[in-house]
Amino acid sequence: MKKYIVIYGSILFVLFSCKENVLEQVSKQEIEFFPIEVNHEEIKIGDNIVAIVDVSLFDGIADSTIHNSTVIVRNGIIDRVGLETVVEIPEEAVVVNGQGLTLMPGLIDAHFHYDHVKHFPTKFVRNGVTSVRDPGQWIEAFDFERQTGDPLPRLFLTGPHIDSPPPSWPKDSYMVRDEAEVKEAMDYLIRQNVSAIKIYHRLPLGLIKEVCDIAHANGLPVTAHLEITDARQAILAGLDGVEHVTSLGTALVSKKRAEEFRQEMLANNKARLSGRLEMWRDIDVNGKKADSLINFLEVHQTFFTPTLGPYEYRIEGDKKDSTALIAFQRMCEFIGRCVKADIRIAVGSHGPWVPYADRGWSYQHEMDLLAKSGMANIDIMKAATMVNAEFLKIDHRLGSIEKGKEADLILIKGDPESNIRDMFNIERVMLNGVWLD
Repeated sequence: MKKYIVIYGSILFVLFSCKENVLEQVSKQEIEFFPIEVNHEEIKIGDNIVAIVDVSLFDGIADSTIHNSTVIVRNGIIDRVGLETVVEIPEEAVVVNGQGLTLMPGLIDAHFHYDHVKHFPTKFVRNGVTSVRDPGQWIEAFDFERQTGDPLPRLFLTGPHIDSPPPSWPKDSYMVRDEAEVKEAMDYLIRQNVSAIKIYHRLPLGLIKEVCDIAHANGLPVTAHLEITDARQAILAGLDGVEHVTSLGTALVSKKRAEEFRQEMLANNKARLSGRLEMWRDIDVNGKKADSLINFLEVHQTFFTPTLGPYEYRIEGDKKDSTALIAFQRMCEFIGRCVKADIRIAVGSHGPWVPYADRGWSYQHEMDLLAKSGMANIDIMKAATMVNAEFLKIDHRLGSIEKGKEADLILIKGDPESNIRDMFNIERVMLNGVWLD
């Protein structure tokens, strides 16, 4: 009798069969994967009934806000959603008047970094980011925050990113050199119940495919910071998401220019810091290569998290680097083209590593940069909620305000559909049906 193992979410199923073809049949089926945040048992669940009335509702799905809405939350779960003239308010409900406010799902950060900046996750959740994915940090790094007792967002973690030596970030990397080491790394990460796999830029194409094959066999999505691998080849190898607009640079220049950059980076990791800006300075964002790449991303429906914030540059004071300024302008212009196509844009803050964002507000800052690049406010709001939930594979329980979903909600003073900067006006945050102080 043979034994077969299938991982379904965080549950391990062991199948026994005498038939030789069972494993083949199982491997051909798409494994559904439902990530669980590492701190799910530490998040309090609401134990009362809350009625939010007379509020402008953005539910994460509709193309506009719905005025004069009412939302009922019962024991941490969204119970009823509708116009205030239709929804009956239970007598025992705690009523919250939402006049002048917009209610929307809690924000989901597809690219958060902690980097041991103490209490930073708590600042984020108080500013409306109720779920984060950290793509490149050992799970143990969050132990301090989890032991404080302070409110934290839902922590969806990938563990350390998978890279090849020499690493750019040694403390955040799991080094692999061949297929055997990839299998060892993947076995470890899967046993850690990670929510996704993150690939870093030195991993060669053949090992990218090996990572994707193992991850997908276990239902795990794979995303990557590429830089020196052509994004199209990595996507064809199985990649589900691309992190950072700079990951697309080598697909937008000549093969000769891309190879020169690749060799410089392989010789010295730090060469990418100036090299990618020089490359983006010269990219024709309206040229045929850009047309081809945008069409490719659209056809393959790859999730793309631009993270414009860390590359933003302004000429002021002693800062007079015209290359950095032009490169950032080109990046924004390229994103402007992407948002006009049917590309799945996700929103990622990059955590504390954003030069022009106030501490704890880098997510809203990224939303503002997307708006300045030409993305419609309502589409940014969708990307920050339901699209990101789909990317993280948590859309069955989060990302929209619908009956039966978990009540992660934020109240905003103003109307972000009209002015995206109203996203900075966070009035109240509800996590799992509990209002945060």
